Amino acid sequence: MARISYLAVLLVLAAHIMVKQGEASICSEPGVQRIGAECNSFTGGQKPEPSGECCNAYRAVRSQLKTKAERREYCSCAHQVISQYPDSAARIPRIDSLPEKCGVPFLFSGDPKFDCTT
Repeated sequence: MARISYLAVLLVLAAHIMVKQGEASICSEPGVQRIGAECNSFTGGQKPEPSGECCNAYRAVRSQLKTKAERREYCSCAHQVISQYPDSAARIPRIDSLPEKCGVPFLFSGDPKFDCTT
């Protein structure tokens, strides 16, 4: 439970950083925050597979990212949040497996070396 709260705080912080005055941000969307809450047990290694709720949240957000700019923003936001975990390097392979495990097209890697502008 503490990890979920920690992730929620990180997502809100990332959203605050990413939002410029008067602009909306993908990172502040409730669906994006829901991914963190629903997928944390999988990405953190406690569960061997993502839950149905995790995949539903992931699919919902993925379907909202219509433009290249939105996908780039989401990628940057995710990198900021992932980098805040002390075990971020261990989480990256699990995060990168979500598209396949949830049946959605690959969008980006959680690896901080991945260029979100591509």
